[in-house]
This record gives sequence, structure tokens and C-alpha cells, in this order.
Amino acid sequence: MILSLLALLLTVSLAAEPEPEPSEAVAPPSSVDIGRTALTERRLSDAQDAFDEALAADPDDVEAHWELGWVHWLREDWAAAAKSWSAVARLQPDHPEVGEWLPSAQGRARLGGGGIVTGEVPLEAEGATIRFAAAGDTMMGTATRKGARGLAPNDGADIFTGVDTWLRAADVAFLNLEGPLADDHVATTKCRPGSTSCYEFRTPTRYVAALQGAGIDLASLANNHASDCGPAGMESSMATLDAVGIGHSGRYGDVALIERDGVKIGLVAAHSGGCCLNVNRLDEVTAAIAELDERADIVLFSFHGGAEGAAHRHVPGKTEIAWGERRGDVKALARAAVDAGADLVLGHGPHVLRAMEVYRERLVVYSMGNFVGYNQFGTRGGYGGTSVVVEADLAANGVLRGARIRPVALDSLAQPRPDPEGAAWAQIQELSDADFPETGIQIGPDGAVSWED
Repeated sequence: MILSLLALLLTVSLAAEPEPEPSEAVAPPSSVDIGRTALTERRLSDAQDAFDEALAADPDDVEAHWELGWVHWLREDWAAAAKSWSAVARLQPDHPEVGEWLPSAQGRARLGGGGIVTGEVPLEAEGATIRFAAAGDTMMGTATRKGARGLAPNDGADIFTGVDTWLRAADVAFLNLEGPLADDHVATTKCRPGSTSCYEFRTPTRYVAALQGAGIDLASLANNHASDCGPAGMESSMATLDAVGIGHSGRYGDVALIERDGVKIGLVAAHSGGCCLNVNRLDEVTAAIAELDERADIVLFSFHGGAEGAAHRHVPGKTEIAWGERRGDVKALARAAVDAGADLVLGHGPHVLRAMEVYRERLVVYSMGNFVGYNQFGTRGGYGGTSVVVEADLAANGVLRGARIRPVALDSLAQPRPDPEGAAWAQIQELSDADFPETGIQIGPDGAVSWED
């Protein structure tokens, strides 16, 4: 009786338990997934095999084309990368990144691989004199940090007070524009949410009026903040500058060409990122300069390179590293640029002043320091609050006829103001004597520049 009762209870218990559901089968990783893993581990041959397999199964697989492009990029096969990303652009025109990377691959395929280019460099001045005025890193305020305090009042109309006279007095005024000119509908893409150590900028497009009012004619968009809003931000910057007649150079193929008194003046710019001519690749930089030199009488070369901060005031004559990134051997870069046809070399990026030299009768400015960083750039400690406007008088064939350094001090909001103390003069003289004892400039008591012929 007891055994029968136990058997009955066990039967009821088993009947009450739900039948186990069949386990879901785990799908094997796709060829694209396998390729991505191999690509992450830098097993490039395995990655290419996997992406090729995916494309054999589906020639229109956008992700396989996109990732295969990165395999070619890491191999520095720019033509193959451009081919893969051209397929992405054809299959998915609104792909969020192809607009940035396809032109880079195409540019490198066109300019690189031919070795360092050199050309004839005139050493005797001929023709009319063109006066240039140049300033360094400029960020007129950002909508991305510090709320309303991040943007200068009056749409930046007062930012350049006192130094704008020097800029407007020149035939051509230049600066390096940090951060895209873009409005709220263009999102920043650089920093992860909640990051406290990442800086991304976005200046409203209406602030371009401040640049126009200060007399700016040319701007570099080749720096580590110009793409803070991705390709859309770069497009916005270019269109905004175009609308007011300010020439620009940034991403591959983007060079400026303007004219003053019948003299054609070109600008080509470089930095260490993937969007633009790369300061570490002298072949593509010199090829781009030589190409522009065919069309222009005077070529300006702007570079955003070198390590950052007060500990890096000197030009070391070797490749510099900042935040784990190679930022170029700027001495080799500048001299190769002149050898290729550049007539005025304007450096920026270290956020401090550096030396200046005259190489083959061309002025080379290794860093002009911070110029504007409204309520964002620090000015205390080191040399971040000392800046310059560099004036250079060039003959129509590019030979340097004269130069002057206008000293600038940044106020508590990192706005430039004339510096009656002339602190920049002593700093630049010290650095030029130390780093370029044979070719460094000499600065007179009024900021006039002299040099040995």
C-alpha cells in the first residue's frame, strides 16, 4: 500500500513538471565576424580570407567591403582601400564614415609612394611684396562644454580686439581653426559619454563673422579637433568658410588658392590624423606641395605637429609623440616642405611657442602657440598664455624680404590681446638660439626679425 502511494505521488509530480523546452542552437559566427576578430588581433591575412569569403557569398555585403578596406589600410595599400570603400559608397551612400575615409585613401593613393619630392627654390627676391600675418591655434568657443559659459558673447565679435589691426593690415591673414564650425544639428562624435579627459569642440557657424571681421583670409582645418563632429562637421566648416570667402585646407584634396595684386597664393595643410595629409609621410606632403606650387606663385604650408605643452618647447629633430600618437619630426618636415616648394611654413599644435629659423630664404615658424581658446584653453603655468602674430613680407617668388613678431598675451578667458611687455620675444629668441644656432632668427627690440643670408 505504501509503495503504491509513493508510486502514485511520483507519477503526479512528474506529470506536473513542464517538459523541458528544446535548447536554442547557437549560430556559428559569420565570415564577417571572424574577419573582424582577426582584424582586431592584426591577423591581416586571416581577416582578408574571411572578408573575401563573405564577398564570394554576397558581393554586395557592405560590412565585408568596409572591413576589408581596413585590412588594406593597415597594409598601407591605399589604392585597394579606396577600391573597397568606393564599393561601400556605391552600395550605401549614407554610410556614416565612408565620406571621411574614402577621400583619405584616394588621396594617399594619388600622392604617396613616389619618394620625397624636391624642386627648384629661388633664392633671390623678385616681384611685388605680399605681407602675411599668421596666428596659431584658434577656438572661438564651444557649445559642447561649460554650457553658456563655453561660448563667447556677441557671437565672438570682441575676441580679436586689439590684435585684429595687425591681421587686417596684412594682404593675407592666416590662422589654425581648432574645432568645426557647425550648429546643434551636427553632433560631436569624438568623446564617449561621461568622459572627463576628452575634449571635443563645436563652434556655431555664426561665429564665422568674427573671423571675417578680423580680416582672416586663410584657415587650416588640418588638426586634431577639426573632425570633432566627423565628416559632417568638416563639411559644415568648409561650407561656412566658403560662404564668406575664407580659403581653407584640411582633408585630402582640399587646398586654398587666392590672389593678391596678381600674385597667386596657395595653402596646403597637414597633421597626424587620417583625414588629412600626414606629417609623418613626407612623400605625400611634398607631393601635395609640389602639385600646388605648379599653380601658385607663393605656397604656404601649415602643419599641426609636435608634442604638446611647456615641457616640449624645443624642436628635438626627431619624431615626437603626444598621447601615444606620432606627431612628426617637424624639423625634417619643414625643411622637406621648403625643398618641395613651400615659401612660408607655419607650425602649430604644441600650444606653446617654439623656435623660428630661415631655411633657404624661407621663414619657418615651428609653433605659434595658442591664439584663442575662449574659456577652454588654460593660460596659467608654462607658456600657454604667451602668443604671437607673425608678420612676413614675401616677394612674389616666395623669397623672404622681412618679418616682424607681434607679441600677444592671452587674458583670463584665453582671448588674445597685444602684450606691451613683449614676453614672446625673449622666449622665441632663447629657443631659436638653442635649437637653430646657425639658421635661427634674431629679434630686435621692436620685434623686427633679421637672419644670416
